[in-house]
Amino acid sequence: MAEAAAGMAWPLPVALCPVANFCFYSSIYLSSLFLAALSVQRYLGVAFPLRVQGQRHVGRVVAASAVLWLMACSHCCIVFAAHFHGGGGGTGGDTRGLEGSRPGGLSLGGF
Repeated sequence: MAEAAAGMAWPLPVALCPVANFCFYSSIYLSSLFLAALSVQRYLGVAFPLRVQGQRHVGRVVAASAVLWLMACSHCCIVFAAHFHGGGGGTGGDTRGLEGSRPGGLSLGGF
């Protein structure tokens, strides 16, 4: 939001850019993964009501939540890799965010 309010220029310190992107994308992935896990649990409860009812354990829920958090956060670590290894201009002071360094923005290879 800070970038959009400042005319698509990143007004905050450069180190906060990948952190903001990480938080934004990981929240999207986490909500999607938890909704999918909830849907699977509901389906199993309807399809196999007697078998699933007796298998409610807190440890399994905690383990599934930890796996979902690990999946989402490890997938979003690409934000840090792209920013600090040439993809985001972390040392060049580029304040244009995701537009890239070319005048036309990022190229999607013909799309």
